[in-house]
Amino acid sequence: MSATGLSEDMRGRVHAIIAEVLEVESGELTEESSFAEDFEADSILVIEIFSRFERDLGIKIPQEDLTELDDLPAAYALVARHAAAEPAGA
Repeated sequence: MSATGLSEDMRGRVHAIIAEVLEVESGELTEESSFAEDFEADSILVIEIFSRFERDLGIKIPQEDLTELDDLPAAYALVARHAAAEPAGA
């Protein structure tokens, strides 16, 4: 487990989803990358990332958390927080 509480597998899945939505090579997306500043991600792309988290990872993230999502550490933290809130077997 990493410091975010996510397994390396889950971190990889989060990273892959974001890279795919932003249409960048996985290696271009680093822990220091700003989705908005480095990849010109607008609110539509952020919503798509949230949608993919919900669909592909099976977690629900409140829309008010959209504003927190601008880099990988924030994405990992959001997924860890909301994945932990899911009831077992959900």
